[in-house]
Amino acid sequence: MPPAAAAGALADLPAPPALPFFGSVLSFDARRMHHVLEDWAARYGTPYRVRLMGRDMLVVGDAASIAAVLRARPDTFRRGRPVQSVFRDMGISGVFGAEGETWARQRRLVMRAFDPAHLKDYFPGLVRVTERLRRRWEQSAGEALDIQSELMRYTVDVTAGLAFGSDINTIEGDDDIIQQHLDKIFPMVSRRLTAPFPWWRHFKLPSDRALDRDLAAIHGAIARFIAEARARIAADPSRAEKPANLIEALLAARDTPGSGFDDADVSGNVFTALLAGEDTTANTLAWLCFYLAEHPDAQEKLRAEADAALGADRMLGAVEGLNALPYAEAATREAMRLRPVAPLLFFEALEDTTVAGYALPAGGTVATLMRAPGMDASKLDDPGAFRPERWLGEAGTTERAGAAKKALMPFGGGPRFCPGRYLALAEIKMVATMLARNFTLERLPGQVSERYNLSMSPGGLRIRLAPRG
Repeated sequence: MPPAAAAGALADLPAPPALPFFGSVLSFDARRMHHVLEDWAARYGTPYRVRLMGRDMLVVGDAASIAAVLRARPDTFRRGRPVQSVFRDMGISGVFGAEGETWARQRRLVMRAFDPAHLKDYFPGLVRVTERLRRRWEQSAGEALDIQSELMRYTVDVTAGLAFGSDINTIEGDDDIIQQHLDKIFPMVSRRLTAPFPWWRHFKLPSDRALDRDLAAIHGAIARFIAEARARIAADPSRAEKPANLIEALLAARDTPGSGFDDADVSGNVFTALLAGEDTTANTLAWLCFYLAEHPDAQEKLRAEADAALGADRMLGAVEGLNALPYAEAATREAMRLRPVAPLLFFEALEDTTVAGYALPAGGTVATLMRAPGMDASKLDDPGAFRPERWLGEAGTTERAGAAKKALMPFGGGPRFCPGRYLALAEIKMVATMLARNFTLERLPGQVSERYNLSMSPGGLRIRLAPRG
């Protein structure tokens, strides 16, 4: 990034109307924050600025500026400080909210736990969990399904199996499942991040007391995961030298003298993996189901690919098959382009720098509109349409797949890209091909909305699954 001295001033940028001191803060609704900022981008263009509580926030929406900010982490930018403090208040001190050397130390272990080699070893478990989901949906055929909730059961089970070596089976269980508590966390995190002051540190509202109960339940489950992992290591000490999963790697690091790891690091990263593994992947799958149900032609193309890839089988059975599903991957990328589960990211500058040609002082905030690059009509044909073919370079498309790829950053970018991306794509392909091979999707009538709670989920989406003949 060029030096700040050569850049323009934030004050020169257009901005929405603002009140004295409060600025535009009263225009923010936590559940619609992404829409508010995107609407202002449509009105003023990007970059623009927003005045909040006496300070200017820079907002960017072009791919080059967003990529530059992501690449400049963690040296020049960090997550906004409220993220770290809110997560700490909840007892979640994992890699998501960590910064500096703490982040680097934890990141190495998390990356190893989710690398393709571990995924290959775990693939039979992924098949087992997907088969459970297929059986559940066969038993509920014809019923109206809250598809996002269904998929959260699946992603929790997969994450627990790969990262913790625990087969918790929320898909086939209905009593006090972890997912029932997890899905309360993100809305409260979002609410606290946008709060004008941290009231929960001074008094508790009913929602805060409910959150405390949910957190206690999750921390109790995590304690059980840790106890089970310690028992495995005690029974087989070689696991401390060659951990089989994330939780064993964290415990081995915790027990190494001088590692800098403590019990909070172990618990916090287990909690982070559960949260990230449940919410974002389930929401991407739910949006994909929405588009497949809305576009029978796309559903038919995915069905033809699944039939060809699986033959007489009802599900994918070999990990190598994940690489032979081009239409499933294209449809997934198109759903992520149109409905990114992280439509907004906020960063704080650690030093004076420039973004999009404008000076941003140390401590200044930049908001990145992650959907905007994928909606750029100057680079993509008919950007508002669901067209998986744009990723395949099929005849009749005038754009290159490369233009779409540059506009899509669903897993972030730079040194802090999402470590779970391989697992997420594997889960999505497994469910998409299982669905196409065994069911027909129908969306039931009703308004589907974008619900923003740190990640963006489909509100009001009800799906009926009919078994294929």
